[in-house]
Amino acid sequence: MIKKICFALFILFAFHSCTRDDICPETTQTTPLLIVTFNNAVIPTERKQAPGLTIETTLENSEIVLDNETTDSIAIPLNAGADITQYRFTINSDSETEIPNTDIVEFIYEREDIYVSRACSFKTNFNNLQADVEDEGDSNWIFQIDVNALNNTVEDENETHITILH
Repeated sequence: MIKKICFALFILFAFHSCTRDDICPETTQTTPLLIVTFNNAVIPTERKQAPGLTIETTLENSEIVLDNETTDSIAIPLNAGADITQYRFTINSDSETEIPNTDIVEFIYEREDIYVSRACSFKTNFNNLQADVEDEGDSNWIFQIDVNALNNTVEDENETHITILH
């Protein structure tokens, strides 16, 4: 009987100690993803899908962020623990008729940590965003990377931050 009472008191205190501040609402903005669109290099205002796109980190234990998708826009994370993030962008990654082509893209930025709340902790915004593709001469499938000149800060996911022309 005493064990049941102790257990009941434990449950009561456990639920009583949780407050509304202990749960981060899904609507709360957290660290934003980088929004990238792919456009036609010949007609820069026209969207163009990247066929069989795979994106992975360049770290020793590389992590696949996107796996063999044909798309004209993506949302990828930037490293909140460093001022540089590098990815391998590979098109035709699983094609039987086309040769896969990989370009290394580097994103450089300044981090700004912003306190959100006790439950949500901090989020990171990325300021002064710059992007560059490793030059491989004629082997690059990415011709140009344009950073949004009006907004080179990644603080939300409402607009395009980077446009890749291919």
